[in-house]
Parts: sequence; C-alpha cells; structure tokens
Amino acid sequence: MHILKIERLDGHDPAAMEAWHDTFLASNCHERPYATPLMLEEMRAQFTADLDAQLNLGFSGVVDGEIASVGMCYLPMRDNLDQAFVEVQTHPAFRGRGHGSAMAGHLEQVAREHGRKVLLTEVAYAYDAPADGVGTPHADFATRRGYTFGLVNVQRVLELPVDEELLLDLAAEAEPHHRDYTFLQFAGRVPDGIVDSFAAIIGTLMTEAPMGEIEREPEEFDAARIRADEEVFEKSGRLKFTTVALDRAGEVAAYSELVLPKHDPGHVYQWGTLARPQDRGHRLGLATKARNLLWAQPRLGEATLVTYNAEVNRHMIGVNEQLGFRPVERIGEFQKRLD
Repeated sequence: MHILKIERLDGHDPAAMEAWHDTFLASNCHERPYATPLMLEEMRAQFTADLDAQLNLGFSGVVDGEIASVGMCYLPMRDNLDQAFVEVQTHPAFRGRGHGSAMAGHLEQVAREHGRKVLLTEVAYAYDAPADGVGTPHADFATRRGYTFGLVNVQRVLELPVDEELLLDLAAEAEPHHRDYTFLQFAGRVPDGIVDSFAAIIGTLMTEAPMGEIEREPEEFDAARIRADEEVFEKSGRLKFTTVALDRAGEVAAYSELVLPKHDPGHVYQWGTLARPQDRGHRLGLATKARNLLWAQPRLGEATLVTYNAEVNRHMIGVNEQLGFRPVERIGEFQKRLD
C-alpha cells in the first residue's frame, strides 16, 4: 500500500512550487474544456504573499516521490473568523486510491487547529448536471465527506471582441436612469481619492450577491487591504480594468471589473459588478459593465471572456445575456460544519 505523505508547500521554492502546480493543473483541466485554473505565477504570488487579511496555506501529498494530490486552505484573518475555504485536487493518474480523502482530512485538521468551525469548498460539474451536482464525481466526493450543497454558480463565456455598437446601445439605453452619477475609469491601482469608498463597496460583494445556504458575513476592507491585494495582483501578472459610478458626493456607488492575465493567454475575466443597495434601480450595473468593456476592449484582443453568476441572480444573468454570454459549466458551493 502506498501511503500519502503530506507536506507543507513552500511557495518560495521554485521546484516545489512547479511540481505542486503541475498536479494542480492536471487535476483542474481533466475532462473540463472550460477550466480556468490559476497559472503557476499566479499561484506563486498567492502563496508567497504576506497578508494580514488572509492566510494562504498549500500542501503537497506525495506518494513514492510524486505529488499525487494537492490541497489549499485559505483562512480569513479579519472577518468570517470561524471559516476556512479548502480545496483538494488529485492528479487523474492517482485517483481512486484514497489520496484525495486523505488530503481532505488533513485540511480539516488544519482548519480545526486554527479554530475554524465552518469549511467552504467549490466543485465543478457539467452544465447539464443537476444544480446540486448529485451524481457527479466531485460533488459526490464532497457530500460523502459531510458537505452540504449551498449554492450553484454558472460559468458563462463570451468571445471578444463584442460588437461596439451593441455596447454603445446598452450604455445609451441605461443613461437616462443615472444622470446624477458620473463615471471614472482606471487600469490597475485604485485612485487615492476613491479608495476608501471603493473598499467599502468591495467588502459587501460576497454578502450582497446571492448566498443560498452558504454562511457568510461582510468582509472588512479598507485602503490598506486594497493596496496589499494590488501588490499581489501585480506580482501575479494580472491587470485590472475598472469602471466606477460616483454619486454627487464623489463616493463609489457602483463598479465593474475586468481582469487581463499575463500568464493565462486567451482568457479575460469579468470580476465583480455591483451597485450599493441605495443606488439600485438606476441601471448602474449594466452601465458600468458595458462602459468598462467598451473602454477596455481595444487592449484585451481576441480572447474568451469568462464570468460566474449565481444561477438565481436573474438580474445579472439578464445583463450578461444581453451581452451575448453563453453557459458552459456549473460551480457548486458546499459547506461543512465541524463538530
């Protein structure tokens, strides 16, 4: 019997990081044509970051000198202090031997040692599978380990460039509804003058978006956290394009973000789009998203734009459908309460 030996990953060790990522990548991409795993440089930036808001831990499961399974445990350090996000990826050549279960058990123990009582994880399955993933390998793996289904997100893709006239029409259609707002666009670093109000709205994204049965509390974001995340982002080779809507006081009322990865050619990512509760009804979500894509598109080239939305978020799905996105995969969110 080949025993899995689990070791802590040293993200500063180039050889260890590359070997870890080889298994991570092989597992993520197996039988998933639309998989979008983080690239080596992006994972390295994540595991070498010195952040006060989140502790990122990686683990390698080694069998006979080869990495069979890898694990990640992400620990919020400012908010949601009872939670840990965990992920297990097992190389296809090593599946069915209990290595994934061994790694999952190890991550649970790590979470316990840090005082966490709720584990969160995400698993992918085909778009035509049931919403809760029942009958699919990864969802069933999670439920066998005591996780319960909480929410399903749908991955959608859109081939760039989008017709410019369509974007202009969508922006013009929304404009009469928000004449009291102004728009600001920037690539990379958030301007100093709006960083505080930008942090405030970013902190509400996880709880303002549909959560289903998943337990979350608002995240604590401030200017220092935004700047720390920007440093990690820069090291990962990703460039963010952002359009914000400002109210009469000059505070961020809504925003939309696009991410262009240097090390993941052919992909662009649609990140958060959100309006504050008091600013809804002015079509600011559609406006910021259409304006952002119209502005950034010349620098994005021909690529596949990827986004994720909760399946129950009919409003944002409607916006995406107007832009031409099509569904390709489901991502289920699961959680487990530790005894």
